Amino acid sequence: MSKSISLFILFFALIALPGFAQETFTNAEAKVSITLPAGWMYESDANGIIAYPAEGGFAVHFNILGADDLSAALDEVDKMLAAQVSDLQLGEGQAYEINGMSGVFVEGSADGILLAIGVIDTPVAGKSLMVGAWGAPETIEKYAADVQSIIHSISPAN
Repeated sequence: MSKSISLFILFFALIALPGFAQETFTNAEAKVSITLPAGWMYESDANGIIAYPAEGGFAVHFNILGADDLSAALDEVDKMLAAQVSDLQLGEGQAYEINGMSGVFVEGSADGILLAIGVIDTPVAGKSLMVGAWGAPETIEKYAADVQSIIHSISPAN
């Protein structure tokens, strides 16, 4: 496995990272919070949040899905991706847990870039959080620590 892919897999590694939070977002409907690293920019709309480093070239998307379980959430993500990209190739889903919430992580490629998609079962029944990140291998390697920080920040909200 290449170094870039290995670092991308660390996307969901369960190691402690220092908190350099710039801004925390809470979705009241799904009762989940996400904190972005200092220096990251974001755009939000009715569909979710797109976060990216100030210099661009890489993005992390967050969307709330109306799915009863993680399998249904992944099916919904597959449909969204199929409508937006070509040459989509995804690997097998891997189960993980983030701050007490179950999830499934899938990595792959589309249109010549690497991507990782995760769906997380939020505290609200019938709501899942989709987290998607994609970019060129060198960009993914550059922002691996920031992506880990974002993923580890996802937590149930009060």
